[in-house]
Amino acid sequence: MNEKRTDRISSIVQKAISDIVQYKVKSDKIGFVTITAAKVTRDLSYCYVYVSILNDPNHEKFEALNKIKGFIRTELGHEVALRKVPEIVFKIDESIDNYRHIEQLLNESKKKD
Repeated sequence: MNEKRTDRISSIVQKAISDIVQYKVKSDKIGFVTITAAKVTRDLSYCYVYVSILNDPNHEKFEALNKIKGFIRTELGHEVALRKVPEIVFKIDESIDNYRHIEQLLNESKKKD
């Protein structure tokens, strides 16, 4: 499948899942979730959704999000006109933690100088 098309679908799916989590999920266990990226496979069978969750050191909120991914997939099917709704795989976005670590290292090196 065309890479442009999968990128476009990924963007649409990211926006739709973000809206579903924000407006349609009624669980207090999830809290504040940010959908940072979504990547649909070329055959549209899977969608890897990268999330950032505040104050979740034990990944309890992440596990709660994984438990309702069937509901999210159903709602995604209603929101997005695709012949086949991809299976959702949530992944924790580590880029923010990496950014903070690099920033901390840079600040420490400035203090040494």
